[in-house]
Amino acid sequence: MAVLPLHPFVDLHLHALPGVDNGPASWSAAVELCVQAAHNGVAHAVLTPHFRGKSYAERIVRLSSRLIRLREALTDRGLAMEVALAGECRFDSFLHQAIQSGDLPWLGRWDDDYVVLIEFSDTRLPAKIVPAIEWMRARRIRPMLAHPERIREVQAMPDVLAPLVASGLLLQVDADALAGGRGPYAQGAARALLQRGWVGVLASNAHDLVRQPPRIEPGRIAAAEIVGEALSWELVAHRPARIAAMHFPALAQA
Repeated sequence: MAVLPLHPFVDLHLHALPGVDNGPASWSAAVELCVQAAHNGVAHAVLTPHFRGKSYAERIVRLSSRLIRLREALTDRGLAMEVALAGECRFDSFLHQAIQSGDLPWLGRWDDDYVVLIEFSDTRLPAKIVPAIEWMRARRIRPMLAHPERIREVQAMPDVLAPLVASGLLLQVDADALAGGRGPYAQGAARALLQRGWVGVLASNAHDLVRQPPRIEPGRIAAAEIVGEALSWELVAHRPARIAAMHFPALAQA
């Protein structure tokens, strides 16, 4: 049965480009992933292939051509869901170089700043991360950390993120993790971050139809039990729409 949310979901973390990382392996699988996302209530999605260990500029050019082909395939399928290209950027020297050169796959805008989706390792936070966040903020860049609930250091002590959030780091939690689909440790951390008021958005972080499917509604329901209905919709629809409006102008007028 199709999910018909009160407000259409805007998914800011979706791996739907085929053959570029650990997302779908084929064009047909990519289309089916998008079909399922739309079936689950997603109206707009920003695609976030991994950026790590290589030049950003070349990768953006190569992925942009794949985005065009995927859009054509979705149109041929009669799918109304709109897609745009950003990236999930490893916190490494290549990210630093891309910031200096201006070759970043922007997730969107947060007020007057540009937002870039970043990822850390799943073990612990990087050293000297607060000065790095402050350096980005000085350049009108708001980093948004993908799936902090997966980081084992955060699972053990969620408050370790307090100085990072105070410095301006945004947090994107996987909706399925909050709903329990990624295990009890990730769910516990996701709940703790939400209870502290630190979660900026919920997203699917979908890679496939089975292991990491494109579902957001179970996470929204779990969020509503903690923060209430109004804020749950802010996390999955209204706030993501404001961020992604630079990719989808119609969202700015909604």
